[in-house]
Amino acid sequence: MATAPSLSEAASTSSRLRDLPGPFWWLWLVRLIIMVGHFVVPFMTIFLTSEVGLTAGSAGLVVAAFGVGVVVSGLVGGVLADRVGRKSTLVGSQLLSVVVLLFIPAAEGPLLISGLLALYGLFNGCSYPVIATMIGDLVEPAHRRLAFNYNYWAVNLGYAIGPLLAGFMADSRIELIFYGQAAMLTASMAVLVAKVPDSNAAGAVAGKRRRRRGQEPDASMRAGIQNSPPVEKGGLRQVLRDRTFITFGLVMLIYSIVYVQSTTTLPLVMAEQGFPSSAYGLLLTLNGVLLCILQIPTARLFGRLPRNVCVALFILVTALGVGLQAAATTLIVYFIAVTIWTLGEMGSHPQAQSLAADLAEPARRGRYQGIFSMHKSLAMVIGPVLGGFVLETFGASVLWLGAAGFCAIAAGLLMLTSRSRQQRVEEVVAADISQREAAEQRAWEHHSVRTTKEETR
Repeated sequence: MATAPSLSEAASTSSRLRDLPGPFWWLWLVRLIIMVGHFVVPFMTIFLTSEVGLTAGSAGLVVAAFGVGVVVSGLVGGVLADRVGRKSTLVGSQLLSVVVLLFIPAAEGPLLISGLLALYGLFNGCSYPVIATMIGDLVEPAHRRLAFNYNYWAVNLGYAIGPLLAGFMADSRIELIFYGQAAMLTASMAVLVAKVPDSNAAGAVAGKRRRRRGQEPDASMRAGIQNSPPVEKGGLRQVLRDRTFITFGLVMLIYSIVYVQSTTTLPLVMAEQGFPSSAYGLLLTLNGVLLCILQIPTARLFGRLPRNVCVALFILVTALGVGLQAAATTLIVYFIAVTIWTLGEMGSHPQAQSLAADLAEPARRGRYQGIFSMHKSLAMVIGPVLGGFVLETFGASVLWLGAAGFCAIAAGLLMLTSRSRQQRVEEVVAADISQREAAEQRAWEHHSVRTTKEETR
């Protein structure tokens, strides 16, 4: 059931690049560098089979340890972001990832490598909820849809560039992918430390800010003030009791289980049909190119729709694309299907992320984002098992038509629960705006008092 746009949605269509504060763009660059340096996981099975000497099946089991670490990382990263601090959690987790990456090439035995990969998944996966939390801190509710569209663009742009660089490294010397990713993570954390202000739950941005006599606080500093009240105790229980938010996360889990079929069962189906691996590679390239080219131009168009309607509508577009794969026997049909579900992806993913940010209570924003991030990691565990079972038992047609049906169910549930979700967004965004205004007023008062003291000296 559609309702009137929320406070944040009312201004989203008029958002411009200048509305996004300076610290956000440095954080955007951090995200881009991290994703460009995403070398290891795509090439890990090659390393395990060519250098360690494992079979393909054993290599798959070892790589699965990375997924186990990622599942836990969302909760760990979200809780630490609230309790320890956003910047400290992000810097610490990524530098620990660097340490683990440097140990993996010298590790001997699949058991030790599995343990290191699990640690790497745990540390590296913390970046997803923490960066989403920082975007919620730094960007006003009215402009979050635009911010998360640019964040999603950085992710896909990095995925498009990274594998190309990793391929050259792997061809030269496979160990270079570990050292290359370690270097990229180190570079990204250097940018974060130097350029992105730290926010904490007490409502202040740490770090030095240059001011001249009589100069008012700049807009980017005021926009970057973390407005959250002090974090309350209670861990994850309060978030898990939030039925509106948890329902939204569970519905997105249904959609994500369908989405991961594009990287798990789709290549198997195409191989059974006699397509070479290069054909599947072309589909992934098409997906990446479309996301990189169209994500930003379409953001303003999608922003004209209420988010609940936008997410549900484009999940239905995804249903159309994956359903078409049931009839695909030629590469042209697959190209059309991938184009359709890529459009569904770019219309649903960033919009859902911004909606989750507006549903999150500011005092527990990290924990909310940590739990929300789990729908993707859980889908990576459930999706391959469920998809593989359906494919093996019932065949490809049932798999793709069933996936389309799952998307339709998810879209229907989103619309049925849209009223309660939008009411909750209105409440949280109103409180968020009020807290930002209070924090900004405190900054102005502090600046005025400091200026007066300097003038009286």
